[in-house]
Amino acid sequence: MEQQTIFNKWVPKKLIIPILVMALFPHMMLLTIFNMNSTFTASFLDLEVDDLQFLFSLAYAAIVCSLFVHVRFFHFFNIRNLLLFMTSLNILILFGMTLTTNTQLILVFRFLQGPLTLLEGSILVPIIMSTLNTKHARIIAYSCLYGFMLTGDKFATSMVKFAIENYDHNMMVYVIMSFHMIALAIYLFLFNQNRMFPKMPLYQLNLGGIFLMLISLISGAFFFVYGKKFLWFESPLILTAFCLMLVFGGMFILHQRSAKRPLFHFEVFKSKRVLLGIFIFFVFYVMRSCMSNLYQVMGMVWKWPWEYVLQIQYNNVIGTIAGVLVAAFMLMKKVDFKIIFIIGFTLLSISILWFSYLFSPDTSTEAVIPPLFLEGVGQGIVFTPLVLFMVGSVHPTISGNVSLVGTAMRFWSTTIGFSIMQNALLYLTTKHQFLMTKNLDQTNPIFQEEWNSLLNKNSASNLSNEAEIISTTVLKTKLYNQALLVSNIEVFRTLFVLGIFLVLLFVIYRPLKNRLLHR
Repeated sequence: MEQQTIFNKWVPKKLIIPILVMALFPHMMLLTIFNMNSTFTASFLDLEVDDLQFLFSLAYAAIVCSLFVHVRFFHFFNIRNLLLFMTSLNILILFGMTLTTNTQLILVFRFLQGPLTLLEGSILVPIIMSTLNTKHARIIAYSCLYGFMLTGDKFATSMVKFAIENYDHNMMVYVIMSFHMIALAIYLFLFNQNRMFPKMPLYQLNLGGIFLMLISLISGAFFFVYGKKFLWFESPLILTAFCLMLVFGGMFILHQRSAKRPLFHFEVFKSKRVLLGIFIFFVFYVMRSCMSNLYQVMGMVWKWPWEYVLQIQYNNVIGTIAGVLVAAFMLMKKVDFKIIFIIGFTLLSISILWFSYLFSPDTSTEAVIPPLFLEGVGQGIVFTPLVLFMVGSVHPTISGNVSLVGTAMRFWSTTIGFSIMQNALLYLTTKHQFLMTKNLDQTNPIFQEEWNSLLNKNSASNLSNEAEIISTTVLKTKLYNQALLVSNIEVFRTLFVLGIFLVLLFVIYRPLKNRLLHR
């Protein structure tokens, strides 16, 4: 695949990579918006956390389903026309989002953005890989792509912050539209009409299978995101969503097993590396999901302004970039995946344990920055090697199915991780708050001193009854904050144990396998 067949002849070869990266940028901006931390983002957008997470999950479900057929579009359209069409549609949808505040309509727009974002940018990564004249092109391209995916949510959140502070939320959309206009100009003037792939008709797409999977994913997202809000199986809505997830998921499997041209090849699950990779992905995202708890504590307990929290997060970005570079270096040096995973998850586990010792009523930023950086290094080291570990385990003809499995696992792990953190905190915080209130001894000198201090402070500017009510509210808030801190200590130390368990699994996995083979 030569770039002369894609670009006009007068385009300098030295500028091809920068041009492709510039064209890829708006695609990555949309992807990072789908991956923003819902707990932290909802705190300053004045939205329900559940609604925002479901919005992200909805778009990601559409992306997963689009992966079934996106290659067919590359064969039917030439690259220039496909990119022009998808980018134009994205611009129209973005513009439509600025004209409405209707929640249902915005949900539809976000759902449509999923496949359009995938079709707009997924072809650019292979083009960049083929343009890089090095044997490590795949490692370099994947490292840049996944490095941006791991850190882009911070940039996207900062962009939202800037728009809210200086303009309104529509300004963020206008900025993304502007970058799409630049990409549109690149495709219009620099790309030619030549094809990269032989033309194939766009029929027999097996849309029935895609529909079954889409219903299963959306139902699953609704079940895990809103389960806590509707008291799980006590709600007919949640029970229905759970049944739909299982029924349509099962129907998809049966449909694919009997289809002449299946969308998905289940042979990929015969690879032990794929199965192990799925397990590692799940643990990885569950461990990452605890970071939303940390940012929640920063805002609710430590009372850090969200603008300040945004600045703190860039220490995690720096760590992630460092981790991605270290991982790329180790991959180029052909370091064993086992060693890479041990290093990455050890750093992740240490950072999580470190955080657990910082959950006190007052913590300095100097104490938070080192583990935040370390967590970034750990996740940066793990991600790209994990993708290559899975993709490289099967025949190239079905490697796309492994990519689909990885994307689906990201969807499920992120959604389930969100649900686990939300429900674990609710249960533990309620338990600890109840125990603290139950064991509260009003004859205790420490309690009396705290109560008298609050009462005297509030009595100076309020009537006696109002002062008592305000003091009681403040005391309850302090008890809740303390319960939240204790709960997070338990959550983080449990995740530390999970991380160490995974590290030990890496250590013993191959020796155990070798002993079994030599018996």
